[in-house]
Amino acid sequence: MRRFLVLLALAATVGVSAQPVVPGTRLDGIAAVVGEQVVLYSEVDALVAQTTQGREAPPDLWSRALDRIVGQKVIIDHARRDTTLNVTDDIVQQRVDAQVAQLAAQLGGEAALARAYGRSVEDVKVSLRDDVRDDLLLQQFQGRRVREITITPGEVREWFGQIPTDQLPEVPELVRVAHIVQVPEADAQAKAAVRARADALRDSMVAELGTIEDLANLYSQDPGNTNRDGTQNGGLYTTLRLGDLEPRFRAAAANSEIGAFSPVFETPFGYHVMRVNEREGERISFNHILLRIEAGEAEGVQAQERLEVLRDSVLAGTPFEAIARRNSQDPLSAQRGGFVADPQTRQRDLQIDGLGPQWRATLDTLEVGEISMPGEVTLLDADQTKAYHVVLLQKRTPAHTLSIADGYALLSGYALQDKQNLLLEEWVEDLKRSVYVDVRAERYQPLAAN
Repeated sequence: MRRFLVLLALAATVGVSAQPVVPGTRLDGIAAVVGEQVVLYSEVDALVAQTTQGREAPPDLWSRALDRIVGQKVIIDHARRDTTLNVTDDIVQQRVDAQVAQLAAQLGGEAALARAYGRSVEDVKVSLRDDVRDDLLLQQFQGRRVREITITPGEVREWFGQIPTDQLPEVPELVRVAHIVQVPEADAQAKAAVRARADALRDSMVAELGTIEDLANLYSQDPGNTNRDGTQNGGLYTTLRLGDLEPRFRAAAANSEIGAFSPVFETPFGYHVMRVNEREGERISFNHILLRIEAGEAEGVQAQERLEVLRDSVLAGTPFEAIARRNSQDPLSAQRGGFVADPQTRQRDLQIDGLGPQWRATLDTLEVGEISMPGEVTLLDADQTKAYHVVLLQKRTPAHTLSIADGYALLSGYALQDKQNLLLEEWVEDLKRSVYVDVRAERYQPLAAN
């Protein structure tokens, strides 16, 4: 179990994104050689620092970090030889542009970036291309292997049984809730103003007064423009399926000329402008900017008034589920009679602390079986839609020690990740047999298999 926690900290199931060396970092020698690639001491130090974030590191963490990077280099060596992988020059360039734009924003602009690196911005981009390409190859090659790994309920129970009772974590307070949602619509004047802003952004890009990456980072209101580590990606989406896109977005993506800027178009999320970078069959890569259409105060009042009428109908005896199915404007929950579930795990038991302050403020006023008055909410959808709702509190579970009965979804995710870690380690060891590996770091201590 200790081994599992360390591997989790090193993010074993995904590749570490290629990161440029920060100006001033001391490249203090070669820790290992893998094929034609080298691992620097500074790379290992950086991974350890990222993992611990100021906390005290376990004694063997540096060696584990070096093993992790060596393993990634081994995968890259094989991925470079795999002709079935699809990492085009356009995708690499888009990722490089987004990374450089993020660096420039952190350092105070492109001029500051050039001064910090002692070279032009274009030269910085050239220096990053190989690392970015390798990172994309790593993700594709390793991703194929990870997708093959599944886990059974029996394996989850066996994995859970290995955790000492005194090490079982505490589960915070859980709730089951249902709600009826109304999303206020903006008036024509507000929509026209947002459309004009979108047209102005497109005109700037056509006139080459700004790149779509820079303008997306500055103005796009798409939550997907922010990576998990808090960095921005210039509105870049890679290798999506056309069939997975919203219908109007899909139509624009299918009809846009490669490399050109689309006309401004509207979806339920707002106004968009996009540039398709690559389209191959059903697969598409693109950058886009989203400007939301925000409703005004009057529309918010109207939404709350509609909810008061619906709430009165429930209190008068109409089933909550029936009202939600007919009237709720939250597509994720309406089809389930208003029942709210985690978008990823589909679990009904939700951690109250993870719902956000608006939810907590409402639930703090309710007893089980009660329905709230109308209030504001940020929906749990990918677009984080702003809306109003009434909430039915169906169940409240106090904080307690984790058990497999009430935490199966969470535990199955952890157990699957541990299984992936183990099988990936075995896979990398097998791949090493056909790759030259020379670990030179004096600090390295070979790790016992456990």
